[in-house]
Amino acid sequence: MRDERTIKVLSAKGVCVSPLSYLFKKKQPSLKKKDGSTKTSGELISEVTEGANLVDGKQTWELVEENKDDLDTMKRCCDAELKTMNKAGLVPAPYYFERVAILSRKSKDYAQEIFYCEQYIEKIESFYSKNGTKGIADVRKGPRFKAIVKRLPKAKELYAKQST
Repeated sequence: MRDERTIKVLSAKGVCVSPLSYLFKKKQPSLKKKDGSTKTSGELISEVTEGANLVDGKQTWELVEENKDDLDTMKRCCDAELKTMNKAGLVPAPYYFERVAILSRKSKDYAQEIFYCEQYIEKIESFYSKNGTKGIADVRKGPRFKAIVKRLPKAKELYAKQST
């Protein structure tokens, strides 16, 4: 396991040690807990972003299984993902935005579906135009991003029908 000094040395040489290397440029958290065990990546992100990635004190991914059908929780996860992106420069996970879109369509709230789809697409495109894709995964190539893009025209069509 790499210690803090090794990460600092490698980072100073321009070596990408992990997706968290960007975070360590902003703040150098201890990689160890008080009991000597290693912190998880989520704990490190939470520390560096001052909890921006938390919803009700939990990592967003911890809420998925039991709350995937809870629209309010999924919306708060979207907010946490966007805050984490702004504070830490990490790409927001598309899962929560897709869940909000799905749940919004089920409740016939097409305006909300459109908002969350467009917001995610715009934030992602902005992120990659600013940061490029070198050394980071491009979520635009993944199935969830593509599903969000694909559902947008239908949501607009349903909204137009609903509005007439």
